[in-house]
Amino acid sequence: MLRRPAYLAGQWYPSQPNACREAIAAHARSARPEQGEWRGLIGPHAGWYFSGDAAARTYAWLARARPDADLVVVFGSHRGPEGPNTVFRGDVWETPLGDLDNHRALADGVAQALPLQDEPVTPRHADNGVELHLPFVRYFFPQARLLMLGVAAAPAAVHVGEQVATLSAAHARNPVFVGSTDLTHYGPNYGFEPHGRGAAAVGWVRRENDRRFIDAVLAGDEGAVLRHGVETHGACCPGAAAATLAAVRTWGAREKPKLVDHYLSCDVQPNSSFVGYAGIIL
Repeated sequence: MLRRPAYLAGQWYPSQPNACREAIAAHARSARPEQGEWRGLIGPHAGWYFSGDAAARTYAWLARARPDADLVVVFGSHRGPEGPNTVFRGDVWETPLGDLDNHRALADGVAQALPLQDEPVTPRHADNGVELHLPFVRYFFPQARLLMLGVAAAPAAVHVGEQVATLSAAHARNPVFVGSTDLTHYGPNYGFEPHGRGAAAVGWVRRENDRRFIDAVLAGDEGAVLRHGVETHGACCPGAAAATLAAVRTWGAREKPKLVDHYLSCDVQPNSSFVGYAGIIL
């Protein structure tokens, strides 16, 4: 059996089952999910100390809308415009809350229909871009199987999302689609300081750079999502976000996207280097 380990458990999020459940419940405690027919979400993937609130609150919205989801498709991974696009064709992703079974038949079908490389079962480097979401998937959708894809920040991301949604129809009755991305990475740690440091820089990220990416998602503009992510560093995984929008649209979106949460890591812990986090229900 091909198993992908939870490499970052105990570092970026709790490794013990009870502690993991308690952390998710605490992060989601202030969620106020509205009734609706949402089909997906875009959420962050930093350590839970920083981005857990935004992620858990948004998952709570999706779980209310689709409590019986039988498939969770996660688009993620840190991929630039050159890719590669990948699909996981192993058996299991491990989480502290139990294994997530991979939908092998669907993964094989996607791999045949699209020019995708295999996502490694044992990667050279741990990638928080998917792993940080998986305990939330297991907690909120314990009955669902998983499909994971790594998506490049390129126009082909839209086609990937469309094809995955189309192919999912033969394998799942009620799928949901998740896009994993953080927003602006600002400051000396990231080599990106177009507005210097201090309050002006924080304000620019919060009200302008992050907001332009958020507004592109809210408008369902997949092209703008990709452009803003790549050209102005408004998101680290814009391909994943664009693919998710395309998948939800293709399946048949019934609700307009809605911003659930948005804040910066420096709101949690002040620092001259900081990252934006948003949770958006689709």
